Amino acid sequence: MRPTVEAAWDLYKELKLPSVRKPKTDIRVWEMHIAPYLGAKELDAVKSIDVLRLRSQIEAKQLSPQSVHHVLGLLRRILRKAVQWELYQGPLPIFEMPKVQNDRTRFLTLEEAAILLNELKRRSELWHDISLFALSTGLRSGEIFNLLPEHINLLAKTVAVVDTKSDNRVVPLNDAAQAIAKTYLARNTGTYLFTTIHGNKIQFAGKLYRGVVNSCGLNNGMRDRRQRVVFHTLRHTFASWLVQGGTPIAVVSHLLGHSDIKMTMRYAHLAPQQGREAVTYIDNYMQKFMRSTV
Repeated sequence: MRPTVEAAWDLYKELKLPSVRKPKTDIRVWEMHIAPYLGAKELDAVKSIDVLRLRSQIEAKQLSPQSVHHVLGLLRRILRKAVQWELYQGPLPIFEMPKVQNDRTRFLTLEEAAILLNELKRRSELWHDISLFALSTGLRSGEIFNLLPEHINLLAKTVAVVDTKSDNRVVPLNDAAQAIAKTYLARNTGTYLFTTIHGNKIQFAGKLYRGVVNSCGLNNGMRDRRQRVVFHTLRHTFASWLVQGGTPIAVVSHLLGHSDIKMTMRYAHLAPQQGREAVTYIDNYMQKFMRSTV
């Protein structure tokens, strides 16, 4: 009997799912959307038209483009691994993925940041410090939670960001981040720089952080989820404040660890004055040049 999509999923669940960030989400996606339609189908019988029909079915459920993308992405990963593990020879069907406009542009004002940090400090010293560290460095949540003591250089006032989504980089620490790093280095027991009160690795910003955001009213009236304040908003705030303060886009891009400066250009509109200053400089330079040639 030829292997089915469900057999491929069982193997994927055994070998790959334990290393996935949110395995329960993938299990739910499989059970709700993929298994009922394609689970019993033999792998070499899955064609591009089947993927297209699956997409039509889940879109009819009025799922967001991001959710549709997640469903199709999981199926594609399962089939790719099935070929890699020689369950069948392929070829893989064509996946027409929906376009996802998921860029978050919301950043905090100074007042909003102060309100958030004050409430976090009242409820949890740990999450106040983690949030202030994020706001001070622009690191992604995963980069912060993966930090080891040896990544901190107190003498140079830097943090080394390694094993990240893009190239490794070194980010300078401001006074606030330096003080936090020094405090947690002193407390460290040989594990990650930031851990739970039980010494376990932190996986993501959970209920406490979300609860504080909600209690501060930072998401009141926000129907577009891209405008909602989440932990990642601290990274956007870091970048936005730098650009507003006159930091060149190329420098911001390096600090954020963007693999393509196009990703950083979303912040360019926050510093229109830089463009004016640039063209004014050229104008002044040309005037000097013209006078020197008279």
